[in-house]
Amino acid sequence: MVDTEIQAAVPDGWTDDNLEVGGVRLHYYRSGGEGRPLVVAHGITSDGRSRLPLFEPLATEYDVIAYDARGHGRSAAPETGYRYDELASDLLGVIEALGIANESPLLYGHSMGGTTVAVAAAAEPDVPGGVVLEDPELLLEPAGGERENGGDETGNDENRNEREPNDDLLTPIVDRITGDRDRTEALETDPELRALAADGRGDLATLLADAYANVDPAVGGMLEAGGQDPAEVFAEIDAPTLVLKADAADAVRKRHREISSRLGDGRLVHVEGAGHCVLRDEYDRALEELQAFLEQQ
Repeated sequence: MVDTEIQAAVPDGWTDDNLEVGGVRLHYYRSGGEGRPLVVAHGITSDGRSRLPLFEPLATEYDVIAYDARGHGRSAAPETGYRYDELASDLLGVIEALGIANESPLLYGHSMGGTTVAVAAAAEPDVPGGVVLEDPELLLEPAGGERENGGDETGNDENRNEREPNDDLLTPIVDRITGDRDRTEALETDPELRALAADGRGDLATLLADAYANVDPAVGGMLEAGGQDPAEVFAEIDAPTLVLKADAADAVRKRHREISSRLGDGRLVHVEGAGHCVLRDEYDRALEELQAFLEQQ
């Protein structure tokens, strides 16, 4: 059950409200900037509010809209609806409900949100004016970082849905979804949050702890749903696309380049030193790439 009492206040200049999308209440935050809409989709253990510090430099130049996916933050948590086609439908529903579909909105997504954005952009290629995918789930490596089930170098995995995700990423995700979602305990024990606090980013750590506490266990259904074939999805995306990818070994980078070549108008950037949370890990470098891309759209 979502605990709205511990949610931090909305920053000055931002507004927040609810939308009804496909019978599901979705909460969103909006900067109201003067430029084009920039819709932000978060990862599986985050929420829209925890994205705001990362996108604050863009809040005036763009109309930044960060929404809580179903089962997260202040949005409703139905028992079902966590396949990527359903999450993509939610994203497109947010765009439609806000009346920005004809404004060529820019779409940004991280991890789960990255795959959500990619699937939405493939399903409705005329909607986005630009797409940014931050280490999207559909490009994550299987356990051990090796190809399994006979997948070829282009990402055409005949049995992709049966591959195991990277355990280093999956274990903390499962713990945050199914474990004791206590904000104070997370701040004291979660290694990532402790590292952020030690780096002087305690406010972001607190927002993420709030997000962890507000992930409904129903979200675990996404982990059980079938995966997406990146080559097939990318081939259907027409909008200019930037892929911000975590640092990786040469062989893995080669695979990412080959899959990303399926994009009609795409650019892949491996950000040196970045882990899965690229924008958070190497903020200045990733933000520079993001701003340069957005300015060209």
